[in-house]
Amino acid sequence: MACKWKGIIPPVVTLFDEKRGFDWEANYFLADYLIQQGVHGLLYMGSTGEFSSLTSEERKVFAERMVRYVDGRVPVLIGTGSTSLKETIYLSQHAESIGASGVLVVNPFYWKYTDRQLYDYYTSVAKSIRIPLLIYNIPLLTGQDLSPDLVLRLAVEHENIVGIKDTTEKLGHIRQLIRIKEQREDFAVFAAFDDLLLPSLQMGAAGAINGTAVFLPELSVQLFESFHAQQYEETLKANESILKLMAIYELSQPLYIAIKEAVHQLILGRHTALRPPVKECDELEDRIRIFLNKNNIQSYREARNRLVFPKNRK
Repeated sequence: MACKWKGIIPPVVTLFDEKRGFDWEANYFLADYLIQQGVHGLLYMGSTGEFSSLTSEERKVFAERMVRYVDGRVPVLIGTGSTSLKETIYLSQHAESIGASGVLVVNPFYWKYTDRQLYDYYTSVAKSIRIPLLIYNIPLLTGQDLSPDLVLRLAVEHENIVGIKDTTEKLGHIRQLIRIKEQREDFAVFAAFDDLLLPSLQMGAAGAINGTAVFLPELSVQLFESFHAQQYEETLKANESILKLMAIYELSQPLYIAIKEAVHQLILGRHTALRPPVKECDELEDRIRIFLNKNNIQSYREARNRLVFPKNRK
């Protein structure tokens, strides 16, 4: 199965209105903006998209509306993982039925499982769908790090398991995963932490599914494209700017709140609502404004003015 997954794929935030429903105009606007800035795909319902705060029906509705709106302009990846194998299969089959390009499946969290149990879990999901499946390894939130040996076995034995998002700070772990390409040439490894994008590309990674690409995609796209064009001076300049952005992850808890505030200020030009238990914070708004000013990012606001909010999009 040829893998279309490569490049910069923002893990898009989910934007809510004042009634805590989906703010469709804001979500559509953000999709347009990211596509205009040259991203190579979009991930919805990942960790940054707050999948764990939504019901299964909400996840289905959001995925269906966004896949329909993107309308094939870029590949769309839908996060479908949960602690329940039955629910994961249900959401994965739904993603396939609505035309998603692939699914991202986190390992079941709460309990720790053996490699055999995790193998059976991913095998069951892979056999239930025909579209590509990317494994999602995020030990920071699941409490369990997926071993390269487990991922290798899954990749070799299941054609539609086509890659992995490796949310780890261990560059050595990413390197071991990239070695899977020796036995599965089309297997795609994506870094998640922005500061590992460049060294991961140097080792043969497919790209990144990284948080700063949600609010400033231009930099990650520039790094990726210039690297592959062997324009290394431009690559290093983009990487230097991206490294400075890493501080945003320290400005809120959970970290997606700071990313949303950056989206508000840099892209939307207005605020959307937060879902409990998280709440709006004036101090965070000020901290993000100071952060953006410090890193000379305000000039990117000009790009926002090239778009207008969509009206009555279905």
